[in-house]
Amino acid sequence: MDNTSFHIPVLKADSVQQLITDENGIYIDATLGYGGHTREILDSTSKKARIYGIDKDIDAIEFNTNELSDEKRFTLRHGCFSSLHEYAKTWNIYGAVNGILFDLGVSSVHLDDGDRGFSFTKDAPLDMRFNRLEGKTVSDYLNKLSEKEIERILRVYGQEKFSKRIARNIIKYREKNRITNTLELVDIINKSVLVNDKHKHNATRSFQALRIFINKELDVLKDVLEKSFDVLAPKGRLVLITYHSLEERVIKDFLIYTDQYLSAPRKMPIKKDFMEKMFNLIKKIKPSDEEIEINPRSRSAKINVLEKQS
Repeated sequence: MDNTSFHIPVLKADSVQQLITDENGIYIDATLGYGGHTREILDSTSKKARIYGIDKDIDAIEFNTNELSDEKRFTLRHGCFSSLHEYAKTWNIYGAVNGILFDLGVSSVHLDDGDRGFSFTKDAPLDMRFNRLEGKTVSDYLNKLSEKEIERILRVYGQEKFSKRIARNIIKYREKNRITNTLELVDIINKSVLVNDKHKHNATRSFQALRIFINKELDVLKDVLEKSFDVLAPKGRLVLITYHSLEERVIKDFLIYTDQYLSAPRKMPIKKDFMEKMFNLIKKIKPSDEEIEINPRSRSAKINVLEKQS
């Protein structure tokens, strides 16, 4: 079933408004998805603008190849935004990009697709890879990793209070049966969680943790934040839509780190006060009550707008 018609881009108007500083500029949608933000960028820029889209999900690439085939201002690339700096060189826009958009969440299309394994409400193969053409599935990892490593993943990436009990019960289960689908894992989690959260499904944190782990989401984010500095033009912007505190922490740590170190030669004896920042955090935006009502999945979203210093 095609679920793309039900996908509502989160904070679309606000994020694109913050992204576009020059209607004739060059922009990259680094998490293209099903093109909602990209279409807004195209509608908000002139015929002279150039827009580039990247996504590692081949389904999204095929969808946008059809949807945006007639748009001459748009260039599409299948790949991960961790290679954004290489793509920018290939496109001959390195150091000239006015804005880069990152929507760091998992799209509603992924959540609703019964084959992907992102949802804890649907019986599906336990996969969760954004790029199904490479890497191991969640099932592969859960049937191989040690109890200690599974516990660490759930605790660090999911902030799961019952990580030890869940990890122990995963090991017990797999002694007799291989864990292959989502509802098997949900059942293990439900039996491991001692106190139910009124506002969240018991499996929310564990599914988030496993998704972040197998897609290396936080490592990729750290890497691309640093590399994006040289991709952007002076005063170029990074607009990042985040969904949980771990992503927010990565951005905050990056800003602190770059203030202290990356803006000057490492061994240069200079006080922090005199060093020029690489980026300024110029704005944070939360969804309105109206947007949350229309699209409940936007509830935890935030926009971070970073501007490169010239």
